Amino acid sequence: MGATITFIAEKPSIARALVRAFSIVYKLKFKGKKSKYSRFNYLFHSSLTDQEIQFNIKNDEYRLRNGDEMIITSVIGHLLNFDYPPPFDKDTNWQNSDPIDLIDLDPIEVPIQENLVLHIKDVGSKSDVVVIATDWDGHGESIGRQIVEIASQGNKRIRHGRMRFTSTNPFALQRAFESQTNLDWDWIKQVDSLRKQDLRMGSSLTRFLTVGVQNYGIQNQMISYGPCQTSVLWLITNRFLENRNFTPEKFWKASIKIKAFEEPFFLEWKGNPSIDEKKVDSLILELKKISKGIITEYNEEKGIIKRPLPLDTDTLESECAQFFKISPKQVADVAEKLYNNGFITYPRTESSFYHEKDLTELAKKFLSNNEFGKIAKESIELGGTTNPSKGRFTKDHEPIKPVKSIDRSDIEKTFSKVPSLINSAWNIYSYVVWRFLATIHIDATVINQYIILSAVSDEFSATGRKIVDPGFLAFYTFRTVSEKKLPQFTKDQEYEFEPYKHQGFTTPPHLWSESQLIRKMSELNLGTDATRSTHIDTVQKRNYTIVQGPKRVLIPTKLGLALYQVLTQNAEDLILPEIRGKVESWTMQIRDHEKTPEDVDNLVIELTTHGLQKLKANQEEIFNILVQNFKDMTGIGITLGICPDCNGNLVLQQGKEKSRFLKCSNPLCEASFPLPKKGIISSIDDKSCLICNGTPLLISSKFHSWVMCPICWTRKADKDRPWFCSDCDNEICPFSGSWKIFSPEQQIGSCPECEGEVSLFLSDKSSHIECKKCKKTWKTPKLRKGTSITPSDPCSNCGRKTLFIIKTGKKPYRLCVFCSLFFFENE
Repeated sequence: MGATITFIAEKPSIARALVRAFSIVYKLKFKGKKSKYSRFNYLFHSSLTDQEIQFNIKNDEYRLRNGDEMIITSVIGHLLNFDYPPPFDKDTNWQNSDPIDLIDLDPIEVPIQENLVLHIKDVGSKSDVVVIATDWDGHGESIGRQIVEIASQGNKRIRHGRMRFTSTNPFALQRAFESQTNLDWDWIKQVDSLRKQDLRMGSSLTRFLTVGVQNYGIQNQMISYGPCQTSVLWLITNRFLENRNFTPEKFWKASIKIKAFEEPFFLEWKGNPSIDEKKVDSLILELKKISKGIITEYNEEKGIIKRPLPLDTDTLESECAQFFKISPKQVADVAEKLYNNGFITYPRTESSFYHEKDLTELAKKFLSNNEFGKIAKESIELGGTTNPSKGRFTKDHEPIKPVKSIDRSDIEKTFSKVPSLINSAWNIYSYVVWRFLATIHIDATVINQYIILSAVSDEFSATGRKIVDPGFLAFYTFRTVSEKKLPQFTKDQEYEFEPYKHQGFTTPPHLWSESQLIRKMSELNLGTDATRSTHIDTVQKRNYTIVQGPKRVLIPTKLGLALYQVLTQNAEDLILPEIRGKVESWTMQIRDHEKTPEDVDNLVIELTTHGLQKLKANQEEIFNILVQNFKDMTGIGITLGICPDCNGNLVLQQGKEKSRFLKCSNPLCEASFPLPKKGIISSIDDKSCLICNGTPLLISSKFHSWVMCPICWTRKADKDRPWFCSDCDNEICPFSGSWKIFSPEQQIGSCPECEGEVSLFLSDKSSHIECKKCKKTWKTPKLRKGTSITPSDPCSNCGRKTLFIIKTGKKPYRLCVFCSLFFFENE
C-alpha cells in the first residue's frame, strides 16, 4: 500500500487553489467529495500514476511514487479557542461568578467546531505526512500547531511539514511544497500568549461591565471590552473631545506683494504666524516706510520625488479606504478574495521591500493589457524592474503585488455571485497594479526653487517647484504633486513691494477618518497589520462609534463616550493605547527569548487585577452612567404608546440578540408587540392609527424610512409580513397609502427675521418653511415619491430644528435650511 500525504489549508478557497495548482503543475486528476464530518469541507483525492514528485521538509528529502495518494482538505481558521474551565466558561451564567476570579485562571483550549476536530483526526489517522498550508502569519502558525496536535491524536507516527507561500499562483505553490520548513514554535508561543492575554483581560472586564448594566436595568445587553477595541475607542473619543472643546485663537501673518509682476506674487514673513498683533503692526509700519527690499538668495536645486514604496497592508487599507470611500475592513475582505482567486499576493504583510532582485517577468505579464501595458513596457525599458523602490525588509511576507494580468471582465466573472463587490474589487486590483508599476518606474525629477528677500532686518521667503520629468507621476494618479514656478528674480537687486497684514484663527484637530486611524494605529503599534481594520470595524458593531460623512470620520456614540469616561476616570491603564502596545511588546519578547509565557501571564494578571479592583470600587456610579447613556442612545425604556388591552404604557424593551419590542408596563398584562431590529424608532406626536387607535412609529434605517403601527403589525398583518402602514388601503387613516404625508404642519423654532415662529408645511408634493407672523418662506428639498422630510434634532449652530431628509436609495442626512449646514446620519 502506498503512502498518503495530506495538505491541510486554512480555508476552503486555498484548498481549491492547491487542487488547481497541482492539476496544472503535476498533471494530477483530483476527485472531490464532502467530508462526513463537515458539509463545508471537501476532501480532494488523487493517486499518482507513472509520476515521481520530490519534495523536502527542512533537510529531509521525500519522494512520492506510483500508487501514493495525495489528499487536499482544509479547516476554517482556528480549530481551538481559549476559554476557561467550567463553571467559568463563556456558556456559564455570568451572574454566578466573580469576574476578578477569572484573571488568575489558566485558560484551556476548547474546540470551536467539534466536527472540524473530528475531520482532522480522521484524515490524520489515514496519513503518513501532513503538510500545513495555512497563511504565513502568526495565526497561521498557531492554526498549524493545532492541526498537527489534533492529527497526531489519530496517528502518533505522523510527520508534518510547513508550506510557506505568499501567492496562490500554481508555480508559487509548487515551490512552497517542494521546499518546506518546520513550524516556528517561538512564533506560536508568542501568538498563543497574546490570545490568552486577550481572553484574560477581555473576559473579566466584559463580564463585569455586562453583568453590571443588566443588574441596573438593561437586560440582554452586552458591554464588550477588548484591549484593542477600547484603545481604538480611546483614540477616536479623545480626538473627538479635543475637537469639540477646542477654543480658536487669533493669529496674524505679514506678507509682501512684489510690484514688478503683473500676476500677484507674495512672499511670507519668516515669523508667521504670530500671536503678537503689536509686533506684526510694527513690522507692517516699518515696511510701508521703505517699500522695497533686496533679494539675498535665489536658488534652484535639482531634486527628485521618490517613487512610492512597495505595498504593505496598512498602506493598502488606509489609501484604498481614502480613495474609494469604503471601510478598511471592506478593503481587507475584498483583498483577501482577490488573493484567494490568484489575482494578487498575500494581502497581510508589513514588508515594503521586494524579495526578488528582478521583476521583469512579472512586468511582462502586463504588456498585452490594454490598461497597464504601455506603462509596463516603459518600466522595463527604463530599467526600473531591476531597481525598484525599497522600504522596510521583513522575513515573512513579500509586499503586496499583482500575480496575473486581468481586466474588468475577469473581475465581473469572478464576483458574479456578489455583484456589489465588483467595483471595489476592480478598484483595489487596479490600485495594486498601478502601485506595483509605480515602484518599478522612475522617480520624478524636479527643480526646487527658494527665494529670500531682506527688508527692515527681516526675511521674507517663498518656495517653488518646476517638474522636469514627471516619471511615475505621469500615470500614478494616487499621488498629486502640483507645479508652482517662481517668477524670475535677480539676486542682489532691489524690488518694490506692498505689505499686507492677515488675521486668522487656529483650527481644531481633525476628527479621525478610518484611513487616518489605520496609520495612527500602525504608528502606535496597536494591533497587527492583519487586525487593525477589524478593530475599527468592531467598535462600530458594538455601537461605540459611528462613521459620518463622505470622508468617513469616526465619532463616539453616547455609549462610547460613557465607556470612555468610566474607563479613563477609573482605570486608565485599561484603555490607553500605550498599554495595549506594551502587552503586545511583552509577547513579542517571548519569540526573542527575552521573556517566558509565564512572565507575560504574571504581568497581565497584575495589570488587569489592579484596573478591575478600581472599577469595582466605583461600580454604582459607573453603571448609572453607562445605563443612562445607553437609554439615551437607544430609547430603551421610553414610552411609545398605550396598551390596547389595559391602557398601560407600552415601553420599548430590548430582547436577546438585539431584538426590540413594546411591552406593557402593567405587570398583570402580557401584551407585547415586536419591532424591527434595525433603524431609529421615533413616535409621531398627536396622531393615532384610525384602525386600532395605537400610536404609529417612524422607523428610519440607513437608506429608507417608513411608518408602522406596531399593534396593527402584530395583530392585523397576515403571515406575509412585513405589513406596514404604506401597505394599508384604509382611506381615512392619514398613515395609509404608499407615500402619504403625515403631520402637514410642524414647528421648527423661532423666526430669524421677526419674533414669530417658523413651521414646516407639507402638501401633496411640495414642502416649505414659513413664518406665520412675517410670512417669510424658506425653500426645502423637493418632495418626491420615496422622499420623506421630518423635523429632527436642533442645529448645533442656531438651535432651530433641522430637517431629516430621507430619499430612497440615498444616504439620509439632516439639513439646517437657515445655516445651510449638512449633518450625515447613521443607523
